[in-house]
Amino acid sequence: MIFPRFGLLFLFAALLAAQKVPLATFTGTVRSASNKRITIENQEGNLVDFDITGKTRVMNGKKKIRAEDLKVGDEVSVEAHEEIRLLGQYLVADVITLMPAP
Repeated sequence: MIFPRFGLLFLFAALLAAQKVPLATFTGTVRSASNKRITIENQEGNLVDFDITGKTRVMNGKKKIRAEDLKVGDEVSVEAHEEIRLLGQYLVADVITLMPAP
């Protein structure tokens, strides 16, 4: 009797995972950037890390740039989603946008 309930639980979890979750938007100051990861400091002073994948777009206006082109101190907006992996939960950047200088 336990196995059918357990299977139903897995089915429910799979259906939830398949739903499209809206991207979360973060803004802050670049503290480090490479081709694999970016760290920003948000307005509250917290450091937030994002993984960068081959699908991540890094933009300066309408122009695509490389993540390595971002400099410490640049203001950016990051649209990201959460991924659950074997070793934990990670934020993955979908779009990183360099904000115009004030």
